[in-house]
Amino acid sequence: MGRAKIKRGSTNIDMTAMCDVAFLLLSFFILTTKFKPSEAIDVVTPNSVASKAAPETDAFTVSLDKAGKVYIDMAQSMKADVFDEVNTAKNLGLTPEDKKLFSQATFVGVPFGQLKQFLRIDPENLKNTNLSGIPVDSSNNELQAWINAVLNAYKGRKQPNFLIKGDNNAKYTSFKGIISAFKKNEIFKYLLVTNPEGVPPGTALYENNMHPAAPGTTETP
Repeated sequence: MGRAKIKRGSTNIDMTAMCDVAFLLLSFFILTTKFKPSEAIDVVTPNSVASKAAPETDAFTVSLDKAGKVYIDMAQSMKADVFDEVNTAKNLGLTPEDKKLFSQATFVGVPFGQLKQFLRIDPENLKNTNLSGIPVDSSNNELQAWINAVLNAYKGRKQPNFLIKGDNNAKYTSFKGIISAFKKNEIFKYLLVTNPEGVPPGTALYENNMHPAAPGTTETP
């Protein structure tokens, strides 16, 4: 007599709990994600092939827009010391309230004489405010004083990272003033911030990246 066959039922998996977890995770990431805010200074940097990212720690950045205006920004960790150095060196008479506002500012783009008024501009209105920029001409190069303040603030410590972020259409005279400010402070090592792009295929650098030489050897054409 043949064996009785047991009827098999289809397997049913309840996915309700899995869907709930997926939607909870999605909601969490949407609510906690922070989008990069739009930059207050419009600087279109030139393209370059670079494998090294610009440092963010202990960084002092000089920005140059296409109109030739100069701005500075710095790492949060150095703001308090740099503020004290500038306030003392230039006898600006700034208050503790000014120091607090300076620590909250995303950048500085005015001469020393306008710094107190600049710090009280609402951040949302900075984009539409016509700023004069930091003077870098030969007769009045205030950027030199800012760089000197950074050096004094870091005296006895590791030298900070100096960066220059220039617009592709910036005026050369302003760029010359920036370089002059660094030279006056005997700073000859700084990084140029560019827009990274891929290595063009067929170039020597591309071939070297695709087929790197063994350690201790040098490739020849």
